[in-house]
Amino acid sequence: MGTNARVKPLVCMLQMPRYFFNVMNDVKSMDFEGRELPDLDAARVEALKDVEDILRSHFATVGNNWTKWSIEICNRDGDVLLVVPFSKN
Repeated sequence: MGTNARVKPLVCMLQMPRYFFNVMNDVKSMDFEGRELPDLDAARVEALKDVEDILRSHFATVGNNWTKWSIEICNRDGDVLLVVPFSKN
């Protein structure tokens, strides 16, 4: 390897994937920032925390009808990797 050869920094090679969490109900609320997480399982855990937070903060306005609500977990390209429903109904 010559002295002018370009080598990718190790930091770039170890960068975690970014996941986007779009809240779905009658409309789609897009996540444009996303979060860097180690894998899809970690993203699922984060989505479940988001569901709990949303249920807690919006329960009075929505009541028990959460059947249309979900969180889409997407990759950087916008591909849906997993859908986390708000209720099991």
